[in-house]
Amino acid sequence: MTDQTGPAYPPAGIVFVGVMLVAGLVLALLFKANPALTQALPGLMWLLAVALIYDVGVNILSFQGLVNGPMSMPWRFGGFFAGAILHVGLTAMLG
Repeated sequence: MTDQTGPAYPPAGIVFVGVMLVAGLVLALLFKANPALTQALPGLMWLLAVALIYDVGVNILSFQGLVNGPMSMPWRFGGFFAGAILHVGLTAMLG
């Protein structure tokens, strides 16, 4: 009974969702404290930049054989969407 019974979630994808949630929270609080940061780039573009940096890092580790492969598009979309929802919701709550 050592067969895997459920789906195997990629560790890079799970970490990406966590990074996006934390980034959405931190960016919302940072923009509340310093609104001038959003004049150069809109709020969600900062989140997209964090996603790009993480994705490039995972791809580099994938090419080196340290990660099981690059993240699939559903993980990228889901992580960014989760961070964006948290960011927009918290920004709306903070005013």
